[in-house]
Amino acid sequence: MTQVDQYKGKLGFEIRDPDALSSGSTAVVDTLEEYGHSVRQFQSRNPNLIRLDCDHYRVELRYRRHPIKPTQASAAGTDSTETPLRSSLGVTLTPNHPDHCDVELSEMLLAMILRRLAEDLDVATVDWLHVPFTLTRDAFLGVFEDAETQVETHAEAVADHATLDISPVTEIAADIADSQAAQSSAPLSPQTTPEADAPVATPIDAALDTPPPSPQPATGATPVANGRLRGRACFEPVEVTVAQLEEHYAAMLQSPDTRATGRHAVEARNRARARAKAVMTQPRGSGAAVARLGGLLAAMPQRMIATTSHLLRSPQLRGHLHIVCGATALLALQSSAAIAF
Repeated sequence: MTQVDQYKGKLGFEIRDPDALSSGSTAVVDTLEEYGHSVRQFQSRNPNLIRLDCDHYRVELRYRRHPIKPTQASAAGTDSTETPLRSSLGVTLTPNHPDHCDVELSEMLLAMILRRLAEDLDVATVDWLHVPFTLTRDAFLGVFEDAETQVETHAEAVADHATLDISPVTEIAADIADSQAAQSSAPLSPQTTPEADAPVATPIDAALDTPPPSPQPATGATPVANGRLRGRACFEPVEVTVAQLEEHYAAMLQSPDTRATGRHAVEARNRARARAKAVMTQPRGSGAAVARLGGLLAAMPQRMIATTSHLLRSPQLRGHLHIVCGATALLALQSSAAIAF
């Protein structure tokens, strides 16, 4: 399969429409999202150019103004006519992954984009891919109308064919039912017994004789062959279930095993509390010892001060203390130049 790098189309206008680019970009975004290609980025840096980035394609819309350009446009079933064009809108569809892009799907997507633009804008001509001639707007849109008409005709033909295939079966079933009714209403002759002349049962007869099934309510119970119920009928109401659960729990709490388990739990709790008390008493004793040691350390400075003061008041050190204090005072006065020797 030959891979195509770009898929191009162009719309021609007989007038210069400054809003063609903005209106066309909105139509293109809607068409892409309608067919599953969400637009991730919208770029409009150039006043005449808009770029749209999608998951699989990059779409470029370029609006050009040019002098009057006579163009030969071909119409359906008629010769080409000359159409003067003053502006054009180019549509370029570039696949992001050309090696993994289907050509037919890309061409169909471009065709749907051009169709939406031709319906929303005042378009005069349409250029499709690399076709050497230009189509008029009516000729381009007529292709889609013809395709839709062919699809509807084909659907009607298929429906008629299905009806024709079913009608002979219905007629045969009706004939068999009439013949069976005639045989049942006819009197039996003395020489003929019902056992001898009884018709052989066929699947069609069984289907005709079987009564239609009675309709079942939408929310009702659906019985099975063995008498069991299906659906919501298998479950009791919530209130009944809650009452049954409460009775079951009350019976479990009153059972001997539950009471014995409760007694064991209480005993285990008491033993755990006793262990906790025994463990907590030890930190209390050590705490008292620490407190006593702290008190001794705090009392040591007071004892040292008391001992020093007692020594200073003793008669043995009183004279020496007076000499030391006098010498200290003389040195201080001499250093401050208060006295001179």
